[in-house]
Amino acid sequence: MKNQIVKSAATLCLFLMLGIAASAQTSRELTVTVPFNFNVGRTEMPAGTYTVYRLNNFSGEGYMLRSTDCREAVIFNAKMVQGAEAMSVNRLEFRQYGDKYFLARVWPAGAIIGRELLKAKTERRMARNATNRTANREGRSETVFVQ
Repeated sequence: MKNQIVKSAATLCLFLMLGIAASAQTSRELTVTVPFNFNVGRTEMPAGTYTVYRLNNFSGEGYMLRSTDCREAVIFNAKMVQGAEAMSVNRLEFRQYGDKYFLARVWPAGAIIGRELLKAKTERRMARNATNRTANREGRSETVFVQ
């Protein structure tokens, strides 16, 4: 009986500690100012200050990007990616094709784990066109960082 109580208490403590650690990881919000118009998937967003919120505590793949004035918002999914070193500040990465920017990755400050968005149909088409133009030396694509 005493063994069962000790085992139950130890299991309860373990679950509480895991819950606290998961809560600390999933409650992160990050705020950045983007100085240009950009796309998140098919949704166009104007330049401004945005906060990224995690929506799903279990899978960690659902996110919302919302302007600080609450006029613009978009929900997106992102898969986990690992960086070489921890980011010192909150950072968004964008892929640029000509004058169009697409949100590519989200990096919270102090973490080596970030989130990467899949390319939407529009972005894949623009990437193909940029590749064709690059071969003809007319265009290029690049990654832009916003902190």
